[in-house]
Amino acid sequence: MIEFVFRPTRKIKGKRTVSRLWSGRYATEPGQSPVTIALGVSDEAVARAKLHEIIVTKQREAAGLIAPASERKAASTPLPELLTEYESDLKGRELEAGHVRDTVRRIEKVLSSCRWKRIADITPDSFVRYRSRMVGAAKTKKEAQISINAFLNWLVRMGMAPVNPLAAVTHVDIRGKAVRKSRAFMPDEFARLLRVSRGRRLPYLFLAYTGSRKNEAKQLKWAQVKFNPTPVVTLQAEDTKNSEPRLIPLHPRLAQELSEKRPKDATPAQRVFDPFPSYDTLLADFRRAGIERRDALGRVVHFHAFRKTFQTWGAAAGVGQRAAQEILGHSDPSLTANVYTDTTALQLHDEVAKIPWHGDAHIERTNTLTKDAQNPHKLAFRDTLAKLVELAQVVDLEAISELKFSDKLAARHGFEP
Repeated sequence: MIEFVFRPTRKIKGKRTVSRLWSGRYATEPGQSPVTIALGVSDEAVARAKLHEIIVTKQREAAGLIAPASERKAASTPLPELLTEYESDLKGRELEAGHVRDTVRRIEKVLSSCRWKRIADITPDSFVRYRSRMVGAAKTKKEAQISINAFLNWLVRMGMAPVNPLAAVTHVDIRGKAVRKSRAFMPDEFARLLRVSRGRRLPYLFLAYTGSRKNEAKQLKWAQVKFNPTPVVTLQAEDTKNSEPRLIPLHPRLAQELSEKRPKDATPAQRVFDPFPSYDTLLADFRRAGIERRDALGRVVHFHAFRKTFQTWGAAAGVGQRAAQEILGHSDPSLTANVYTDTTALQLHDEVAKIPWHGDAHIERTNTLTKDAQNPHKLAFRDTLAKLVELAQVVDLEAISELKFSDKLAARHGFEP
């Protein structure tokens, strides 16, 4: 073992000068390269004692008798300060600002509600008690747990904590526990939405004909859109909710509109939809289109309704269940569908092309109404007939979208249970 103290020297204007403060050099294991450290004291005896204390601490760390210095420092640091470091790291990774903000807010709420001041205060039972008192949806509880776990896992990776205290806490099961049940758009509703959407027509079409989630579409770049030889959108693992890469075939008409919209000078890193419609903009378009946000059954239409619309229209058009599952990126249903089906052999483009194109329905309807404007009796009859057809579609499409819940209902619609 190497252990000695010395006062460093250096040349100043050609003259060698000895430092007033002592430094030390040590090695705790045979063959280890000596470590030099500034002790910052002017007394030799104090320097020797300080160096010896450092060596003993290193030996205890190596033997596992005490935690590493980084863990001991973090243990005495208030959690809000550690959270500030975590937030800086998230921002440094150039994550979406909204995601960083929401994550930090969730963690702050957990720390405050559980009254955790230091890492040692974090225990599984205190978190479980907090979660049981939480007022909100199952999804909200799960998001809070995901955020706090991400923070604790970061502390472990940074050497600030030995383990994640909440690693063994079971996550909340959110399947079938949606607070706001959504519904699909009726074709006539969708046509009215497109009619008032102006520059937002293409994002709405993309959501309805790909089943993409809002953030997947919002972050989409031209590098992810391929038109030849087969139109397809590529979503990488970092783009999807379940961190699984996904290929989404494009409906021929949607591919045509995207191709026409693509600027000639567009770069691969440029976003396809910029700006992307905000939630407030969508609600305003609903009002202009005369679309009731909440129906008599309490179901609502929002951004997720486009995803349900894709599934509902696809089922009505005969799109295979396994194909729709692959396009939507769902892991359910059943072992048979997931393990014993070769998804690479599915004709996904042919399946998507089965869905009727409603992108021009509002144009056709406008032309028809213009021709009939001089005949008020005929116009009134057409409006009444349209309402009856829309009502029939509500019943039929909603029944089809819930096929998996009832074999009897499936048989009534002519599907195999």
